[in-house]
Amino acid sequence: MNVQSRAYVLIIVMLCIASIDCAAQVKMPQLISYSSSECEEIYYQNRRKVQNRILNHTITDSSQVYKVFVATNCERTAEGEIKFINDTLKLRHHGVWEFSEEIEKINDSITIVTEIRIEELVECDCAYELVYEISGLKTQPQIVTLNGETITNTKHKYKVRRKAPKFDIVDNDTINLIDIYGLKQKTHVVLRPDGKLLSKIYYVDEKPMSGLAKVRYNTNGFDRIEMHLENGNYTKRIYYKNGKLFKTCDTEGAFEDDTNCFFVK
Repeated sequence: MNVQSRAYVLIIVMLCIASIDCAAQVKMPQLISYSSSECEEIYYQNRRKVQNRILNHTITDSSQVYKVFVATNCERTAEGEIKFINDTLKLRHHGVWEFSEEIEKINDSITIVTEIRIEELVECDCAYELVYEISGLKTQPQIVTLNGETITNTKHKYKVRRKAPKFDIVDNDTINLIDIYGLKQKTHVVLRPDGKLLSKIYYVDEKPMSGLAKVRYNTNGFDRIEMHLENGNYTKRIYYKNGKLFKTCDTEGAFEDDTNCFFVK
């Protein structure tokens, strides 16, 4: 090998070493800090209608901060993680993981030990604001996902379902309003085929707030039994055939559950 060839090989080797050195010094994006807001109670029927989304994205000299909104299980925002792959920023949130081992004995000499990751969940949903502060993001990600779902920056809390609200006009009153997000708003009236009232409830974002929740007619010798809702509490009212109130009771919303009854003289 002549001197020129040796020099060429030496240059190639040095470039390779430098390349490896530089690659080692390139830091992957890191999650500097993560925080979750307190639980904002959300009506359980609305969870699938809420848009998980980016609320705010800010860039500083040392980091990028993503503030996101999510509706999820009450135990699923304790910890956060990130990954950056192919221009996609993958944000994750989860509860505190516990680990256990499952031991399966095949024979005297072979035992398989499997580590199982357990995430405790509870029977409630909440809305949260999560904040991810990330260093090492040299460019703005083209795609952002949250637990595998693509999220975007939008002000809309609910998913848009239609271009215009849907409603009925009865005696010059607007009833049965479904807004552009598919949520029940204001007074909703349900009638039997014979025209008798079954329910008349006032809604806010799909959640029943007050009014006649349901009614049963001609029951146990009485004219009707009504279930009323006010401030999250239900009361049952039982009426004689002449329309006079017989008694009122507290209830959990069922015709058969009644406590704390008061008879009307």
